[in-house]
Amino acid sequence: MGEKMKMHRILLVDDEKDVGKIVSRLLAGDNYEIEQVTTGREAMKRVLEESLPDIILLDINLPDIDGMDMLRDMKDAVRGTPIVMMTAYGSIETAVRSIKMGAMDFVQKPFNHYDFKRFINGVISARNIAGNDHCGIVGSSPQMKKVFRLVDKFALSDITILLQGESGTGKELFARAIHQKSKRRSGPFVPLDCAALSETLIESELFGHEKGAFTGATERKIGKFERAHGGTLFIDEVENLSSSNQAKLLRAVEEKQIERVGGTKAIKVDVRIVAASNIPLTEIINNGVFRKDLFYRFSQMTIAIPSLRDRVKDVDVLIRHFLAAYSEEFGNAANISEEALMLLNAYPWPGNVRELENVVKSAVILADGDILAKHLPEYIRKGSFSLPEDAEGCYFPGIKVEEEIEKGLLEGSLDLKALIKKWSDRLEETVIRNVMERSNLNMVRVSRFLNIDPKTLRTKIGQIRSARNRNPIGGKHFPERGGASFPFQE
Repeated sequence: MGEKMKMHRILLVDDEKDVGKIVSRLLAGDNYEIEQVTTGREAMKRVLEESLPDIILLDINLPDIDGMDMLRDMKDAVRGTPIVMMTAYGSIETAVRSIKMGAMDFVQKPFNHYDFKRFINGVISARNIAGNDHCGIVGSSPQMKKVFRLVDKFALSDITILLQGESGTGKELFARAIHQKSKRRSGPFVPLDCAALSETLIESELFGHEKGAFTGATERKIGKFERAHGGTLFIDEVENLSSSNQAKLLRAVEEKQIERVGGTKAIKVDVRIVAASNIPLTEIINNGVFRKDLFYRFSQMTIAIPSLRDRVKDVDVLIRHFLAAYSEEFGNAANISEEALMLLNAYPWPGNVRELENVVKSAVILADGDILAKHLPEYIRKGSFSLPEDAEGCYFPGIKVEEEIEKGLLEGSLDLKALIKKWSDRLEETVIRNVMERSNLNMVRVSRFLNIDPKTLRTKIGQIRSARNRNPIGGKHFPERGGASFPFQE
């Protein structure tokens, strides 16, 4: 005889007896045992005195206590058992509030047979892996532990998550971890990088297009939304979406349906969205570049991914992780010298984890045995804060400002606005020149790195070149694009 399949216990907290009958009927034959209690007091007694259930379905409207208060009192007692809130009067605000208070997710009555059954099965499946691993993401610093806790907490729900962090911090890895820990993990994970595509291509990639919709549309294309049906759609660098595509995306999210470009048929989609941005979206909302209503949809929960310089304790762990991985891949079981390790730990890693990975990978390939300092890039060997010869003292403007103040005191007046403008322009020029000279980024990527509009950057560079041509210093020309010595990697 085969082994008896494990029964999953559900504690249903609802004062309506008919709800228990409906839940039992919907889950009949799927190895679920339903135990119903009708008061919050009785529910608390069950979780304190008996073995914990696999899932708790908790109604918001109870006869003796408010369901949200019950959630607050119960969450610490159930030690990780998922609590799902139920109500006939649900709203997105209530859902988000309950999840932030500790609920796993939120369902609305009356239950849809297929959706409810799939939802409960997903909770059980996801619960088996939630919190057990970090899906290959390496880090043990307090900053990373905080992110892991948030991922574990919010992955199981279906709310939209916004990942915010610099390029190279691993936002897509975290998006995949959220998907893997969610009840949608058996569905597809579909990524879209908005920075790599034009406005027209982004629309086609998101929603698909019909044959003949535009020049070159020789056949029907299924878009990312349709491909992600039943799973997770990861939209990276959402700050690059045009206002037109933002409006279309907002409509798709709100209506849960899309139309292909050139099509007229509405297509229903069941997709969980994880979005990501390299910059705080609130900054470009204030500038009118990003829609406030779309931001609110995306940021039901925002998770900030720390830069590598903000979690320096993880640098050594990551070095050894990548060293082991690439030593095995390239058949070169390399160790690393103390000098090389010291240089890598001292470097600020502006390109974050991606830059560190590339440096270690390159060093493993170059080394024959131990990785020495000579196997590291020159900019790391020379130190991360080496300055160009024509720096003119702009890196220490305070010294020059003190001279200006002393001069003003002697003359009896000081033009504060003119002084601030002068040193503001100098600092701006210094930053732009150094990023262009010491990075391998083109002008568009430099503008993104500096968080300014590309047209504004071109104007500023033109002004700097004109000023330098009138008053050259050091004989250097302003670079057309970055060199290869200081890679701010995307």
